[in-house]
Amino acid sequence: MAPHQAQIELLSASQHGVKATAFEKKCVDFHWHFHPEVELVWIESGEGLLHAGQTLIPYEAGQLVLIGSNLPHAYGSAPTQRTGARWTVLHFRPSLWGAEFWKLPENSRILALLERAGRGYLYSNQVATEAAKYLAHIQNPTPGDMPLARLLNLLDLLARDNSGHQLNPQSISGGNIEIQDTRLQFVLSKLEQTSHEPGLTQAEAAQWLNMTPPAFCRYFKRLTGRKFQHHLNQLRISRACANLLSTEKSITEVAYESGFNNLSNFNRRFREFTNHTPRSYRRTKGGLIPD
Repeated sequence: MAPHQAQIELLSASQHGVKATAFEKKCVDFHWHFHPEVELVWIESGEGLLHAGQTLIPYEAGQLVLIGSNLPHAYGSAPTQRTGARWTVLHFRPSLWGAEFWKLPENSRILALLERAGRGYLYSNQVATEAAKYLAHIQNPTPGDMPLARLLNLLDLLARDNSGHQLNPQSISGGNIEIQDTRLQFVLSKLEQTSHEPGLTQAEAAQWLNMTPPAFCRYFKRLTGRKFQHHLNQLRISRACANLLSTEKSITEVAYESGFNNLSNFNRRFREFTNHTPRSYRRTKGGLIPD
């Protein structure tokens, strides 16, 4: 088997109606994968970037992520945030319950949610906190508790809520052969590690795969839906957003540590991706303001 091969992941949850597991590590290592199980992740502590389909977005403590069946995804802790991450993951495979079950009128809201889940959703605030309580009961059921009933209540909670941030405009499936390309995991993981280097170029990234820059450009756009430079800028700005909110570093420090060697270019790109200046983003999003 070739190294860095992105492939379907077999989960122990496939043997259960529902399974929730808590994890705690110093950091979350980037791992691009997909699976037929629907996934819910409650992020108790830690921050970094979430790749889901063709979307790249910062994640932080207190959020809940819904990943539909076969939606390729990966979480990665920010390089500067390696001091602790805690999260709970729930998996279940709707097909194990039977198609007729999901066609019941009582399940119409939940079925609609599961059909949308292939786009991916990010929840925060009250709904995420309420969902975390259900996850705790499913992970550690008390005598007489019914985890499957808790799951249905949890899914209905999400189905009734309209505050979730949709991650992709349409469902994306890892079943697509191009998404499973053996080299994509390596490229995305490598970019996670090197995006802060201001000298990183498309030509250098093309060398990782022994491709010419034009061929790499076409390859990357076909598999990710984004041009390489756009993805790199988005990755850098996402890192900058995390640093603006979690540190008291100056905007200049944040810009250079994110991979920009020109402050005016950083400001332009920041506004392009966030519709904010770095200063207004830090202030309106509740970031730490330096003295």
